[in-house]
Amino acid sequence: MKEFFFWKVWSPSERRMTVAAFLVLLLALVFFAVKSFDPLGNVIRWNVISELSETTAVVDILQLGEWQYGISTPSHLVTESFMASVMETDFLSVTLFLVFSLTGLTIVLAALTTMSRFWYLAGTIIFIVFLAFSRLEMVGAFGDANRALFLLTVILYGSITYYFHAFRPDIGIARRTLAIGGITAFLAILIAFVAETPFPSLTVASYSFPFWLLLTILFLIVISTEIMAALVWLSTSGSVSKGKSGLINFLVISILYLLLLLLLYLRNTKQIDWDVTLISPVFLALTAAILGIWGFRRRADSTNGIIPFRSAGFWLYIGLFIIAVSFTAYMSATANDPVLETLEDVVVQGQLSMSVLFLFYVLVNFYPLFQQKLAVYKVLYKPLRFGLTQTRLFGFTILIVLFSIQRLLPVNQAIAGYFNGLGDLHANTEEFSLSEQYYKLAVQQEFQNHKSNYALASLALRQGDRNAAAFYFRQSLLKNPSPQAYSGLSGILIQENLFFDAVYSLQEGVRTFPKSGELLNNLGMLYYKTNVADSAYYYLAKAEGATKRAEIPATNLLAILAKNTDSGLLDSLAAASEKLNYLSWQANWLAVQNLRQKFPEETFNRNAVPTDSLLSASAFAYLLNYSVNQAKTDSIPARLLPALAAKNPVLSQDLSLAALYSEFYSGNKLKALETLSGWAEEEGEKSDLYHKILGHWLLQLGLYDQAIEALSVVEGVEGTIGMAVANALSDKKEVAVVLLDKIKEKEQNAAIEKLKETLFSGAKPKSLADSLLQIARKSPSDKNFDNAVRINPFDENVVSAASAHFRQKKLTLKAYKLVLDALRYNEYAPQLWEQYAYLSLEQGLIGQGNEGEEKVRQYALPADYQQFMTRYQPMRALIEKQRAGFQ
Repeated sequence: MKEFFFWKVWSPSERRMTVAAFLVLLLALVFFAVKSFDPLGNVIRWNVISELSETTAVVDILQLGEWQYGISTPSHLVTESFMASVMETDFLSVTLFLVFSLTGLTIVLAALTTMSRFWYLAGTIIFIVFLAFSRLEMVGAFGDANRALFLLTVILYGSITYYFHAFRPDIGIARRTLAIGGITAFLAILIAFVAETPFPSLTVASYSFPFWLLLTILFLIVISTEIMAALVWLSTSGSVSKGKSGLINFLVISILYLLLLLLLYLRNTKQIDWDVTLISPVFLALTAAILGIWGFRRRADSTNGIIPFRSAGFWLYIGLFIIAVSFTAYMSATANDPVLETLEDVVVQGQLSMSVLFLFYVLVNFYPLFQQKLAVYKVLYKPLRFGLTQTRLFGFTILIVLFSIQRLLPVNQAIAGYFNGLGDLHANTEEFSLSEQYYKLAVQQEFQNHKSNYALASLALRQGDRNAAAFYFRQSLLKNPSPQAYSGLSGILIQENLFFDAVYSLQEGVRTFPKSGELLNNLGMLYYKTNVADSAYYYLAKAEGATKRAEIPATNLLAILAKNTDSGLLDSLAAASEKLNYLSWQANWLAVQNLRQKFPEETFNRNAVPTDSLLSASAFAYLLNYSVNQAKTDSIPARLLPALAAKNPVLSQDLSLAALYSEFYSGNKLKALETLSGWAEEEGEKSDLYHKILGHWLLQLGLYDQAIEALSVVEGVEGTIGMAVANALSDKKEVAVVLLDKIKEKEQNAAIEKLKETLFSGAKPKSLADSLLQIARKSPSDKNFDNAVRINPFDENVVSAASAHFRQKKLTLKAYKLVLDALRYNEYAPQLWEQYAYLSLEQGLIGQGNEGEEKVRQYALPADYQQFMTRYQPMRALIEKQRAGFQ
């Protein structure tokens, strides 16, 4: 067990330091795993663009026997598409990178102080040189181009490390690390507070790029033979105990490993294009790095004390491991693909070149030991003929040759990555011209890299240059295409009205990324806009199963079905739909319910109203569709929507109209009618719609003459049918026949004949107010009469009965208000004038009572008038007598 847990014999402080180092390494690996899963997702977001459209639904219905008269009013549909954002910087990743990498550097510097004078001085000089190349003066800590920060950093690090190296060699690694870490923290705080650049962390990370890259490459080269060393252990540790040499096993698995590396190399250099599943270089690097924790111990022990493993070797290795992981994670977090490809080439070609020489090294030095069936892994770094240093030098030479065969492409990609980082920095400082120059320098180094071209397209979009953006999006698709680039390119083509080019671009994207739900959704929506409904449905159905945000294509499918499906199929599809807790989907679902004329009670989604009351397209559609669909069951919109209309002036008219639906069906009908009447009188583009709705509402209330007046200005069949129905219900059937015949002259319609039969059969619309009035008469109570009046506050039978009830209970003012409200729209109702006259006398208003008496005489039948006078005259005489007695 000591072989695997060698730190168990170390001092308590060393063990605690080891645990802390492994914890930092683990966190860095988590950082790497999260950011490397989807590098482009770290800098490019999938935004959702919502668009509104209208469809007509019949929600106002007047039932006449088996025939119904309805008017078409707008219901709103939401369609949504994905749009890739411009490239942005993940500043949290920048901070995490600096925290982890500086922690690793602190451990490396602490380990450096424990080494011999030569290696300490050599390491310190190299550190200072790279520190100079990191251009700390760019953060502007003590003024522009002032190198005071660099000098301060050299002095602080140099003094503390020299103190530990020269004067306190007795201090343990933990205290050294803490002291150097304190210097690092002090410098970080100093930069944060005094730096003049707006993004000091990004500035430091961008300009120190070469430093971290070289340390990462150094680590990857150091671990390049660890897998081969592990294969030696694997083939000999078990074989020796069984009395076998293990040579054959070692050769077989080594050749398979080298063949894997060769295939990866050929694929990466585009010499083969085989669609085979190969092990990712990431796993090769991580495997080698983890194996190196143990393997580096034997190599350090073989240096004859130059790198003592316990005091220096382990800490150097762990520090470099942390730096390499955090740097790679940062490159993934910034989607800097040329650097990632450079690191991949270093892993693959480094392990290939080094492992070939290492195989030669093992066979030349230890073939006799294999023959003797000995445990070769125990003496792996004690060569008999060919030295380990020679092996590494020759392996490194082969690596240089491999790079040269590619015309130093990995080097050019690394340089391109450096320029990409500087481009990101200046893009964030809004120095777009300078940022563009750096990105173009990166393109000169590697013209096909995705990062530079997408960033240039992002800059072009920010500056309104669509042609340049389209060009760079196309460039970004050459080697490393992405769904985001295809989305960006198609979006520009759509804006330029190049629909067929946009379709072709998205089709190419879907062929390249057949499981991209975003591209599938966008292609489906593009077909929808070009009225190819079947193709739209096909791609949206595929998108629903491909994207994590399945609610978006599901929303679009509802919109397509609502516009392109007959009522029967719509009913069956709606019945099979699973409800989603997504506002846009719910908005479309309510629109579908309006089309189906289904109005079951729904729970209001309070998330539809944001805290700032500024409505999105989906919230707007949801509120309008909900208000109409739930008008008979929920009065909340009547109060809520007018307040939202004040905060959303562009949408105020539509919101106010939706509020009137709730007001009319569940609130104050008089208020709804008066408001809508005022709108209808104004000349506007929606005047026809307002007259149509007003006419239908008046029909529902039995105010036929007013309904005829409102519908007379409505153009089209709906207005003519409405007037015919109103005339028939007001016993003017001859006029109704003339109006219906006018419609038949224009188009033969069997429904018109059926309507004519229904109207002449004497069918009347059933009113809920009538049934509620019967209940109130059987069980007189304020509540029952209030319910009847609320349903129809203009019906003379309902209002007169309620008025008589409230008069009897001495609630004269309430009864008087009911009558006055009813007379505003039903001024020809004699029963209302009777109650008006009675209530006027009860309040001592003889003049108004006489006015009411005159109206009754004018509108009532003679017999009814005489019956009224038998009650009215004694009441008036009594009041006049009382007044005379008072005088």
